Amino acid sequence: MSDSDSTLSPEPQRTIKIIFISDYVCAFCYIGNKSLKDAIAACRDLDVRFDVEFRPFTLLCQSSVPEVPKVKGEKVPNRRDYLVRKLGKEQAESKWKMIEELTQKAGLPLAEDGIVARSTLAHRLSVKAYKVGGQAMQGHLNDILFKAAFADCQDVSDVEFLADAAEKVGLMDKTEAITFLQDTDCKNCVNQMIDAARASGVNGVPSIIIDGKWALNGVQSTECYLQILRKIAQSSSMTECASVVSVES
Repeated sequence: MSDSDSTLSPEPQRTIKIIFISDYVCAFCYIGNKSLKDAIAACRDLDVRFDVEFRPFTLLCQSSVPEVPKVKGEKVPNRRDYLVRKLGKEQAESKWKMIEELTQKAGLPLAEDGIVARSTLAHRLSVKAYKVGGQAMQGHLNDILFKAAFADCQDVSDVEFLADAAEKVGLMDKTEAITFLQDTDCKNCVNQMIDAARASGVNGVPSIIIDGKWALNGVQSTECYLQILRKIAQSSSMTECASVVSVES
């Protein structure tokens, strides 16, 4: 080996990009977030890095849950009642039983009920977090928002709660966050991302794109993610595209 060969820099570590399209009021996204994190944690032995970006989607329409400020003392829609109205009692109970089983398997807490709220403000904060602090900051915020929605029965559209979350992850202080949420910063970006997802055929979440080639629709197990991530990491080029049946929330 020559002197010049010995000074060559090592090849940069390969980055596998993962786009996770989700909604904070989607129980399957809550579960999918945990499954994906567990899979990535199990890939520490691989010579790759992962860049996970959560992108927005909204499952609730304006007519079902209006996006208006809540008056103090006003009754907010609860999840059980909303599911019964949307699906009928039998299907709603069946779906909730599935959610309970999947969250238990994933080791996630799940409250008996919860608040149904539109997630546009939460998505704006999430997009901002990724822009400012990348996947680390956005991931921390995701954990707070999903836990709030499904374990703590909190309202993820509440400005005070979201401002506290922004401060907790180091995105901005509470006063700045309230101003941000009351303004329109990142609103167009969120709307464009949602429109792009729908235009590409996404009509339910979670919807995950791995390395620009693998498309996964619906809640997946850690084992499924792990198999795909290891296969991609161990291959220099992938041409396959995997698809599974979507499970809408």
